[in-house]
Amino acid sequence: MRRTRRLPRFALALALVAVPLVPVTADDVTTTAGKKISGKLAAVDAKGVSLRLESALVEIPARDIVVVDLGNKVRPLPKDTFTEVELTDGSILRGAKFGVKGKAVTLDALAGGGPAADLPTGAVFSAMKRAEDPKARENWKKMLATRGKRDLYVVAQENGFTYIQGTVKGGSADGTEITLEKESDGKDETLRLSRCAGLVFYQPPPMAVAPTLCRVADVYGNVLIAAGVALSAEGGVTVTTVSGATVKYAGSAELARLDYALGNVAYLSDLDPQVDAPEVPIEERRLTPVAPVLRDRALSNEPIKLDGAQFPKGLCVAPDTALTYNLKGDYSQFKATVGIDENGTNATSAAKVTIEADGQVLFSEKVARKDKGKGVVLSVKGAKQLRIIVEADTPLNGNYVTFADARVQK
Repeated sequence: MRRTRRLPRFALALALVAVPLVPVTADDVTTTAGKKISGKLAAVDAKGVSLRLESALVEIPARDIVVVDLGNKVRPLPKDTFTEVELTDGSILRGAKFGVKGKAVTLDALAGGGPAADLPTGAVFSAMKRAEDPKARENWKKMLATRGKRDLYVVAQENGFTYIQGTVKGGSADGTEITLEKESDGKDETLRLSRCAGLVFYQPPPMAVAPTLCRVADVYGNVLIAAGVALSAEGGVTVTTVSGATVKYAGSAELARLDYALGNVAYLSDLDPQVDAPEVPIEERRLTPVAPVLRDRALSNEPIKLDGAQFPKGLCVAPDTALTYNLKGDYSQFKATVGIDENGTNATSAAKVTIEADGQVLFSEKVARKDKGKGVVLSVKGAKQLRIIVEADTPLNGNYVTFADARVQK
């Protein structure tokens, strides 16, 4: 008889003790508590994932998951030309070539393989040929900045792209042609896809969208913003994107990871706070950076570093600066390592750091350059606003206070 149990947050660590031996091909679940649980992925739904540990199934709630690593490496992008299709939800799919059949966009798999995809035109934002070419990608981006509220049949020119505007009414049965109602005269014209550089579909904002479950990365370099992930009894995997497209894989060996941090974790360096900071005198601007807060970097564009470790994410905040973040009650915990970056030269620098949630002081301590970084874990459950205040305790002489890996999580 199969045994199923739900794993509470405080018991996540026990799973590591309960199963001393795990296959080399195990799937690893990293939780928001920093624990890693290894087993075999058995099911995925809106509530979370089920992981098989020997003969038992452990259910891990979605809110407790940062990432599910399936241990399969992402392959390098092909050196040959390829097409890139972007969906309205930000999903990216790459293939050998695309077509339009009726009201659906088709995408042929690359030579190295790929999933089968059903892409309604209503879910597609664009399809771009020669996406491997950096110059073409740059020109494509410039072209998108000029588009209006119509579909585009894009044509390559020597100095970039131009386009015919209109409405794509559908594609031919073999997927090689589209019928475009031209904006210029309202007449229908049949256009061959072999002669275009790509298509862009104008999609009005939807009235409602499916909630995001996770970001799915596969071994082919595709990234899907998933509303659902289903594992079949035969081992296949079907991903339904937020935009309503479906992508099917023969098995989980074609998936690299399921990233739940997209909805569960938000790094402060990716958010836009209200910034309150004093004006820097003109005579000091040559020595003091004008920006009151630096994102994901320290002074002189160097990586953030505390206690000999580098951090890819984080904030460096100037003295006498306050940052206010609107959390909207969506998060339960704030985490960061707080200190003064060792890239600074003044060993006597110090500052007072205060962290508030809805006006309530959660943390208020002095931070000194000579001290090790201090790990901070604070409850912000239900808080509408998070406020971080840095006040100079001694002259910082250009040193900012660092909040390494600063994040809020559900």
